[in-house]
Amino acid sequence: MSEDKIAWKPAAMSRVEITNESPPGFKSLVFVGIGMKSEMLEPINPDNWKDTISGLKSWGEVPSQDSLVEEIIHSDRGINLKLKDNDSYWLAEFYPWGTDGRLKARISLASEKNDTPIGIFSWNNIDLVSLRRWDENPCKVKSELISTINSNDLETSKKIVFKSAAAVGSFHKSAESGRITPRDARKWNKRVETLEALLRANTIWRAPHTKETVCIITIGDVRFSDMIDVSDDEYGIYFNRPRLSDSIAKPNCEFPAMRDFSSLLHDLNRIYYSSNSNLPIRDLRESMIEGWRSTAPEKWSSKNSFYTPRGGVFFWEYEQCLLDVIEAVSHQSGKPEPAVSMLREVPGIQRTMFNHRIIAALSFMTGFFSASGFYQYGVGNSNEIIIPLILLPLSIGLYYSYRRLAPSPELSILRVWNETKN
Repeated sequence: MSEDKIAWKPAAMSRVEITNESPPGFKSLVFVGIGMKSEMLEPINPDNWKDTISGLKSWGEVPSQDSLVEEIIHSDRGINLKLKDNDSYWLAEFYPWGTDGRLKARISLASEKNDTPIGIFSWNNIDLVSLRRWDENPCKVKSELISTINSNDLETSKKIVFKSAAAVGSFHKSAESGRITPRDARKWNKRVETLEALLRANTIWRAPHTKETVCIITIGDVRFSDMIDVSDDEYGIYFNRPRLSDSIAKPNCEFPAMRDFSSLLHDLNRIYYSSNSNLPIRDLRESMIEGWRSTAPEKWSSKNSFYTPRGGVFFWEYEQCLLDVIEAVSHQSGKPEPAVSMLREVPGIQRTMFNHRIIAALSFMTGFFSASGFYQYGVGNSNEIIIPLILLPLSIGLYYSYRRLAPSPELSILRVWNETKN
């Protein structure tokens, strides 16, 4: 199969001959495009399992080196092998561009209802291959959601998105006991700035981010195709590999739980855009938010965390749109929707939020004069108390008016959905 036909390789980027260090059984691949670069490792003979893993270090439960390769499958995230070890079958998933180094930590935090690797092969502390028991039953949640949305079945669609978001929140509840560090708004904004520069985008989004959005061990890219229907009441998560954009725009920071949720929410955007549904997107998004809040730590899913002027879900949906465009550019596969349409809406949203700052400024001014009046009255320099008493509720009212004017996370960035499909 030619390289431009393999989904996990950037078809529109040129491969260059650069000799990078690689483990035995692997070769180094480097692809370059306009302002883009992607470095990967590919097995030389994926049909020879023994040679492929000869220079790798194992962790956990893995098949023997004498396992037979029964099938080679190219997915959009790397090579998959179906292995036979005596009478048992295994799935080996290759990580062409590695991971963020937290794969083992994710596995340790995941509950039994989730599907995580039980073994890993690594080289120089880079995870290259994960191992699971072979499962003939594919995840069907995404196909069920597509079917219910297309058939305008609101209640069933809401249940699916609710349980999917709740599954993500359950992992975040477990992650609360793991490694947590303070928010890193500077690096988050810098990352988005880098993506914008990479695409020469005419959009800008920066946010101070509320203190509730701390850095945790996140899932990464999570979609409805990763949801597992484990029971009538709950879903699990199939922990998948990083997406192609992570090889081009490598994450250089840790992320909050909100980013995982936004990744799944943006996958709802993709499914909804491809449908001909008349379902209101607001109801589906609202159900997703409720699902996440039902299991996630309260602070991480609070109203303050969703508050758009301080980041919220829109900021991370915006990042997902940029990553979609990066992957489309690397393949020259056309405009990815709804990412492109959503990005067109961003300048308008930014202008609206900027104009609303006038109300915030008025609230600050009236609050300042009210506090000053009370102070002057308290120290005896003034007998005037009426004006401060009038300004205080006015300041509070202006502040809450400003808060209410912030874009609601239940609404979509793509405003046409809010207007015509409701």
